[in-house]
Amino acid sequence: MIHRVTFRAFVASTEDDGKVREALSLFVPPESVSKTGVVGHFGNEILILTSTLKKREGLKFFDRLREGLPEGEMKRLRREVELRVDDDCNLHFRLDKQAARRGEVRLSDSGDAISVCAHLESYPARRERALKVAGDLL
Repeated sequence: MIHRVTFRAFVASTEDDGKVREALSLFVPPESVSKTGVVGHFGNEILILTSTLKKREGLKFFDRLREGLPEGEMKRLRREVELRVDDDCNLHFRLDKQAARRGEVRLSDSGDAISVCAHLESYPARRERALKVAGDLL
């Protein structure tokens, strides 16, 4: 059902990367997080933390998501699934970084969040088929 689930979080120069790693560790093993340094538009240093879960581990993440996300937010995710699955069979959503640091699972509309991209298995690879897979996951 899942090829991989990729997580990405940006760490501004004013943030503590340890705290963002702590937020990510709610969803991924801490040792799986890699970091890349980039320079922002105004010359500020930005870290990008990423991690990828493959197949079985990705399914376990969706188990944690269903258990931890409040019912109203899970309903919202299900309702918006057509908007969140792209033509390449990826399901996109964001999780609240600050809530994750507190051990809570919440959706976010903010750019300052943990971005999640789940590449869904669908044979043949078609968006319609990926929508069904996403519906089954959620």
